[in-house]
Amino acid sequence: MALLPGLNAEVCASQKRMNDRPPEQAADDWSRLRPRGAAALLRLDGWLQTMRQPGGYGGPVVHWWRHSLTFAGPAVDWRYEGILTGYALLAGGAGEARWDARVRAAMEDVRGQQRADGSYRGSGFERNPGTHGTPHEAAATLGLIAAAAAAPDLWWPLVVAKANLDHLIDVYWDESGQSFNDHPLVVGRVPNKLATMAEALLEFGRLTGSAAYLDKARAGLDGVLRYQLADGHYAGAVHQYAPGAGAGDGRLFPYYNARCVAPLLKAAEFFGSHRYADAARRIMEFLTRDVNPDGSWPQIIYRSGRRAEGPRWVAGAGDILRSYYLCKLPPPVGALERFLGAQLESGAFPTAEGFGTDGPLADWHDLVPVVGWNDKAFRFLAEWAGDALGDAPKVDFGDVEREVSCRRTPCRWRETKTEMRLEALADEALWYQWKKDAAWAWARSVSIVGG
Repeated sequence: MALLPGLNAEVCASQKRMNDRPPEQAADDWSRLRPRGAAALLRLDGWLQTMRQPGGYGGPVVHWWRHSLTFAGPAVDWRYEGILTGYALLAGGAGEARWDARVRAAMEDVRGQQRADGSYRGSGFERNPGTHGTPHEAAATLGLIAAAAAAPDLWWPLVVAKANLDHLIDVYWDESGQSFNDHPLVVGRVPNKLATMAEALLEFGRLTGSAAYLDKARAGLDGVLRYQLADGHYAGAVHQYAPGAGAGDGRLFPYYNARCVAPLLKAAEFFGSHRYADAARRIMEFLTRDVNPDGSWPQIIYRSGRRAEGPRWVAGAGDILRSYYLCKLPPPVGALERFLGAQLESGAFPTAEGFGTDGPLADWHDLVPVVGWNDKAFRFLAEWAGDALGDAPKVDFGDVEREVSCRRTPCRWRETKTEMRLEALADEALWYQWKKDAAWAWARSVSIVGG
């Protein structure tokens, strides 16, 4: 993705002031670690295929907001953004039949889960098996549009995409405020969701030439700009939420800020607007300035200066690293190696670090691998290292076994190709089990799977 002049140079200058090493040395991470990235991509693909059921990719969900650990059936939420985009990139670059088969199967998943009104079944992610999820439906449609562009012999994906986008406009568009709400009955803006919606509308408008969708995309992106801090220590950061479409709430999530970057860059290029390019640059400066010394990012930075560190995303960090890669910027010190080093024996990336703080053992939610977080890792790896697969070393797959904590009780977490399970260390009593061919998991009690 080409950037407008000055964006890369300005952010590199900022990073040079804040980084422990010169940008030319840090930039070498992208090439030096690329073979590892390609191997990680192959391992992650292998794990993703263990998560397929009839009808699509399943599995439990853990999230900062809440968990969905009992329902584990196929769901069309933002997991399909990275799956479809990643496999479309591989199908277009590597030319291998398996990648083409993967992307076409995922496209059929989305079509098969579309409801009569254009929405998708299982689009609630952490609220699954709910529907009408934001930004999940727009994200899945964005992936579908990317896949359609890579499979020009198919016409129906754009029909599915149009039905979903028309539904989203009908339900969430706020005519008086000329932007999108986060809930059909409540006026409120979530900038990162506006960005995802705008990107889907922009890509659809670009492919079809429809000015109406492009106008809506512009409106969504202008909403992002409205909630970007203009000055102060956190200048460039974007508020998480604006109740009543009024002032932002002062919560700055590095992860959700990163998800605004790609839509802004696409808009800058398509519309020729320096406003969007400058907004992306300022977000990158915020991310670089406020990264932790170990290459992780806190969950929330409050405008007051308080930081809520955990949980720190691991698989989801793929979206943050992707923003650096798209901007042609070196990753912060240690961030890329930290990400690659976290991959599990199964090929999946754990969800996070720091869900629990009740002892030396990691909370078991940290270790639960989620398709809708690993797709972020997958898309990033496909973009960065997909064309280096020929140089990747042979990859191995294995089972995962870790000692973890669940409600302050020492437990053992296990994952194989066919199941995930949690059992108490003391007596090996089964506390949680999901067989990967099942739509529902079993839990010993509600407290085990509760938030």
